[in-house]
Amino acid sequence: MKKFRLLHLPALILGLSLCISSCNSSNKHLEEGRKLLRENKLNEAILELNQAVEANPKNAEALNARGVAHYQLKDFSNAMMDYDQAIQADSSLYLPFFNRAKLRMAQSDFEAAIHDLTKATTLAPDSAEIYLNRGFIYAELKLPQKATVDFDKAVQLAPKNAETYFVRGNLYLEQKNYPSAIRDYEQAVGLRSEFPQAFFNMGLAQNLVGNREAACLSFQQSKKLGYAEAADAIDTFCK
Repeated sequence: MKKFRLLHLPALILGLSLCISSCNSSNKHLEEGRKLLRENKLNEAILELNQAVEANPKNAEALNARGVAHYQLKDFSNAMMDYDQAIQADSSLYLPFFNRAKLRMAQSDFEAAIHDLTKATTLAPDSAEIYLNRGFIYAELKLPQKATVDFDKAVQLAPKNAETYFVRGNLYLEQKNYPSAIRDYEQAVGLRSEFPQAFFNMGLAQNLVGNREAACLSFQQSKKLGYAEAADAIDTFCK
């Protein structure tokens, strides 16, 4: 038995060596692909990520990144295949589930998107973006209570993110809960002073509670920041 093991030891070392080499090569191409993605060089990124996957077909991060590139090119079928393969390669990563959910949202496959986002919350429970996107779907499906729970969680996880308050404010505005909407819009513009749509929506809510003076100030700030619809609102409510 000892002789048998000794005979196979060099082959084992060689196998490990080849594995390490291919993994290193794959990760090198992955990093270059990510760099090209950040530069919005999508086709070049795909070529680089192809090499990452060829070097290591189970590189889930490379498969996910290639899926992102395909998604941005609106090649949804290849994006879906990449996300599926990334999940098969490593189901402990949340990003392939999250990105597949965004793809399914784009295809209006909301139930499947909710399933993916719910899985993502178990893998990355501190990610506000997951709850924000699931809340979007619940709002789209006219499930405001579930949407509010997710938006509340997003605000709790990212209290310095203006977008979370803005999105929850929009839900309150749609529900005609104008005081809560105004509070969230105030938080949003307090965190991001150049947020024209938040100023505009705050103006709408302020006008609906009868505070025209504050509404007009909000519309004027929105217009100053370049929001086209603000000029019409000023003509309608402030003259």
